[in-house]
Amino acid sequence: MYRILFIFLAITLVCSIAEANTQQTVDAICKQTIDIKFCNGILAKATSPSMKDLLKVTVTEAERISADTDSFIVTIITKVGSGPGLQKCAEAYARVNASFTNAVSLFNNERYAEINGLMDEVSYGVGICKTDFNVPGYNINPMIEKNRETNVLAAMEKIISRMVTS
Repeated sequence: MYRILFIFLAITLVCSIAEANTQQTVDAICKQTIDIKFCNGILAKATSPSMKDLLKVTVTEAERISADTDSFIVTIITKVGSGPGLQKCAEAYARVNASFTNAVSLFNNERYAEINGLMDEVSYGVGICKTDFNVPGYNINPMIEKNRETNVLAAMEKIISRMVTS
């Protein structure tokens, strides 16, 4: 009986240490981004504390969020038409979305170091999508938030892909 209790306590301690180390790693990653809370929310979806799992969660969430943003832009264009600012965002996010999709492919092929270069493309694309236009139905241009999240995701992929390859 004492032996089982001892083993249980030892396992609990090891798990607690692993969770603490994982949170320290997540904190270290997220502190390098412009939105610690958003970053933590993404990395909380990881199923294990490994760097590869943190990168997997990041690349898959980035691809999903980017596709949602691309779809959002197309929906706005369909509903209200396209002004020059929105059209630039549509073109930029087609490029951003392609880069995030390519990052998933690179991850699946274990070519982690190459993900870093793709994130420069993402940053460039976000830079093209200026937010100095109105979006009907919104008091604040929603692309401001979408661009910020995209920049955070790109930073996360850069940071974590370097950690996986080092």
